[in-house]
Amino acid sequence: MKTIRILLVFLCFQTASYAQRDVSFAYETWWGVMTSTQISNRLAIWNDAHFVNDLFFIYRTGLTFHNLSDNLVTTVGYGYLRLGDPFSEGRLRRSEHRPWMQTVYRVPSSQPLSTSFRFRYDARFIQDLGSESLVDEFSFNNRWRFNNALRYNFGELISPNTRFATAFLNESLFRTGPGTSGFRYEHRTHLLGQLTKANFTYSLGYVMRYIPLNAETIRINHGPVFWLSINLNAMKNRKIQTFEEFPSDHSH
Repeated sequence: MKTIRILLVFLCFQTASYAQRDVSFAYETWWGVMTSTQISNRLAIWNDAHFVNDLFFIYRTGLTFHNLSDNLVTTVGYGYLRLGDPFSEGRLRRSEHRPWMQTVYRVPSSQPLSTSFRFRYDARFIQDLGSESLVDEFSFNNRWRFNNALRYNFGELISPNTRFATAFLNESLFRTGPGTSGFRYEHRTHLLGQLTKANFTYSLGYVMRYIPLNAETIRINHGPVFWLSINLNAMKNRKIQTFEEFPSDHSH
């Protein structure tokens, strides 16, 4: 843990803009379950749930469209969140409604190393905070997310019918709109090892979230990531073309 913090401080202070800021750290553990149920040659139903201790729980669902070459993937959906708040003593009580859409472009590649680019838009309706408690009103803001994923597929490195891959994700998130909730800017980096057997992918890794709280303070949230991804086929009795879903395409 101490080594990770030293590395984070070193990275933050590489530029002069960081040199005058205070840096604080917060430890978190990120759990996630993701499912994709293919219902036709081009369509799938997406569901996922993520939990981070004391911070949030989110459930999302959506409809995903894959183009003919499976390198352009678009999803439209809705998410519901329970968030922590200053009055909750660690309980997740604050509500958020989040319609969302995203498009992923997978750069065509026949090599083990591949890359993809993702744009996501979140329309965030977040329950307001009063001076001493939550109130029944909601504020609105936009969140714009830009993600790049690098994936290296080692193939059946461990055993037959078991594939191993690594993924390195970088994502920048920007907030606009009239609402005051949420950070104006956040940057996330994930490093994951992924083991795929049959329809199951097990992802284990580490996340670092860089969050400028104000002009003087930076907070870095970091901790382990545990994700389970399940690819399903709702039309097993029909001959349909299957397509791939990657955890990095839909990560929270």
